[in-house]
Amino acid sequence: MTAATLKIRPTPPMHRDSVDPSYEKALEVLFARCADGMKLGLEQINRLLDLIGHPERQFPSIHIAGTNGKGSTAALIESILRCAGYRTGLYTSPHLVDVRERILISGHPVTRNEFIRRLNNLKPHYERANGSFFEILTAMAFSIFAERSVDAAVLETGLGGRLDATNTVVPAVTVITEIGLEHTRILGKHLEEIANEKAGILKTGIPCVCGVTSSKVLNFFKTACAEKDVPVRFSKESLSYSNIVLSERGARFDCDTGRHQYRRLFLGLLGKHQVRNAGLALMAVETLRENGWSVSEEAVREGFATIQWPARLQLIPGRPRMLLDSAHNPMGIKTLAEALNTFLNYRRFIMVFGVLKDKDYRTMLARIKPVVDHVIFTRPMNHRALDPSRLPGLKIIQDIPSEVIPDIESAWEHALSMAEPDDLVGAAGSIYLVGEIMKGLQGSMP
Repeated sequence: MTAATLKIRPTPPMHRDSVDPSYEKALEVLFARCADGMKLGLEQINRLLDLIGHPERQFPSIHIAGTNGKGSTAALIESILRCAGYRTGLYTSPHLVDVRERILISGHPVTRNEFIRRLNNLKPHYERANGSFFEILTAMAFSIFAERSVDAAVLETGLGGRLDATNTVVPAVTVITEIGLEHTRILGKHLEEIANEKAGILKTGIPCVCGVTSSKVLNFFKTACAEKDVPVRFSKESLSYSNIVLSERGARFDCDTGRHQYRRLFLGLLGKHQVRNAGLALMAVETLRENGWSVSEEAVREGFATIQWPARLQLIPGRPRMLLDSAHNPMGIKTLAEALNTFLNYRRFIMVFGVLKDKDYRTMLARIKPVVDHVIFTRPMNHRALDPSRLPGLKIIQDIPSEVIPDIESAWEHALSMAEPDDLVGAAGSIYLVGEIMKGLQGSMP
């Protein structure tokens, strides 16, 4: 792959040529637990946690659910708390390149040797509990956070919320980000059904900050919080933004949360949607502060300015420049299109696009079409990947120059080779696609 420097912290993934047989064997054993497909339910994770002494009870946590923005919001909250002097844990999913990206201590992953050791130690327990891939990683994260004595663990749900393995904690605060239609076969075909699954993380008496914007969904959460006696603040009713300036470096903005006014904040993430995520993070941090946590405005400013969250509208310098974005549903693609249409500067946009077959790829393509000059369809590295040869025939894309190159590396190389210096070459449609491209651009992890 064409060489490029990707400054990605805190989790620089491994290079494709970096092979550690013992680590690869451990991953083989772990990923074999995916064979039975996706499992939702708390019986197995509770049994596993019981076998290992319930480490999830040994640290305070912030629990986050939603459709879009939950990973970014989690990373923002963690960054602020770390800058405030707290020892933090961060648990997110999925990973881009290396599974260790999912579990961070103060911004850093465990070593390969520690990962192997912990997986081996868990093995008799997860076999007894018949733990799934995600349940094993969740239990591992809880164990690491407990043993490292974190002051706060920020936890992103994997899927839904009510029956997600992370929903075994009693958090200090819950956060609900924007909700849209995704995983409809599992979570339901209507927004209210999906919202009900996300609302499953609400706990009686535990404060919640909620970032939904749809009036129907907002009213649903008002009712749900009232029924569960959950103190709640809604970003739609509490937050106001002004003086927003978006650029290719980040965003500068003022924010009034109703409890504090922040002036000239700088956020090191791109896009207006990240400003909204930052506002939700501010509300969560304020809630913690009101419950005795010490978080200064200086920590907020530093946390926003130094945030690193790879492959979320990530620009890579060069000629041509590259853009990696993990947009994998219509809501995410809409955000990408808005960025391309407003503050990103380029002559032509050449996109490498690959998608999973259970996604609403027709709507995704309809939303990105106005800003794409050429699209190369490829196949993400996942058993649920859509055959890219099915995409050029779609009516929505027929008047856009396109071609099919199933191999990701070849597709990316071709996109770069056809680009002029002032063009922008991007990848979107699937986190698995972006992760594969990052493998070829990234150095190895210790």
